[in-house]
Amino acid sequence: MSLPDQLCLHCGLCCDGTLFRDVELQPGDDAAKLRALGLPVTRSRRREEADQLKFPQPCSALCSDLKCRVYADRPSRCREFECALFKAVAMQNVELPAALKTIRQTRQMAEKVRRLLRELGDAGERVSLARRFKRVKRKFDAGELPEGLDAETAYDRFAELSLAVHELDMRLRTKFHPDPSDV
Repeated sequence: MSLPDQLCLHCGLCCDGTLFRDVELQPGDDAAKLRALGLPVTRSRRREEADQLKFPQPCSALCSDLKCRVYADRPSRCREFECALFKAVAMQNVELPAALKTIRQTRQMAEKVRRLLRELGDAGERVSLARRFKRVKRKFDAGELPEGLDAETAYDRFAELSLAVHELDMRLRTKFHPDPSDV
């Protein structure tokens, strides 16, 4: 079995909205073909990225078994990306069982964030975790508390969510996708 089969098909964090908010298309990527395959390719709305084509995470091509239904035609960013954990296993700096344990723990951390987001009224499962957290934070900053929760419970849950997001971000930055500024 190949390393992607052994590792990536247990993970999916780069496609499920945990690690990335979206995938930017690169020169040579066929946006029309990707649209025809069902990916919602759009033009960036931010002024500084006005000509950038992208599609959101979680990826609509990610199947429940963590396989990609457009794998043969995936864009170059997807084709070229290898997370830090994958590279560490490939270079034999981390053993496969330890990597699978890291993936399992990280997926549990992401699921905790998802659960807390749902408890705080954000059920938008088709939006990346970072965008969902930002949405919830904006509501709390505006004093809009979720229905069905008293203020104390809502603020306790939000504090728990903030800590869970921080812990997940730290795990992602150390094990999966280090920020160049961290080096």
